[in-house]
Amino acid sequence: MSQAHAEVREAGGDIVAVFQYRAAPTRNFCAKRDVPFDCLGDPEREGYAAVDLDKGSLKEYLGPQLLKGIASAAKRGHMLGSPDGGDVSQRPGTFVVDAGGKVAFAHYNGDSSDNPPNEDVLEAVHRAAGTERPAPR
Repeated sequence: MSQAHAEVREAGGDIVAVFQYRAAPTRNFCAKRDVPFDCLGDPEREGYAAVDLDKGSLKEYLGPQLLKGIASAAKRGHMLGSPDGGDVSQRPGTFVVDAGGKVAFAHYNGDSSDNPPNEDVLEAVHRAAGTERPAPR
């Protein structure tokens, strides 16, 4: 989402990443990767529970689909971070919330490599903001 941050801001939105780690590891993870938006720590995973992000099975996190996803992400220069006290079975997700607090887009990852395409998220941001998406750059 770092590459899409400017377009999200132009649409009137913003990005916030929530991690299951304490503040310092979260800050270090994002600083090391030059993340251009806010990163928040949620070690009690209250936010995860609020949006019903559950834990995956051991098979999901040791299976071939995850290795394929990791390899694909690595080719694009994205590396997995260290769990640093977190639970690797905690599924991540991506959400777009409109100005009224309604969830306009929700993607519940099947495993940690199952991120939605930026294009889908950007379309949802523009729909939620009531703005027209600019032509591809």
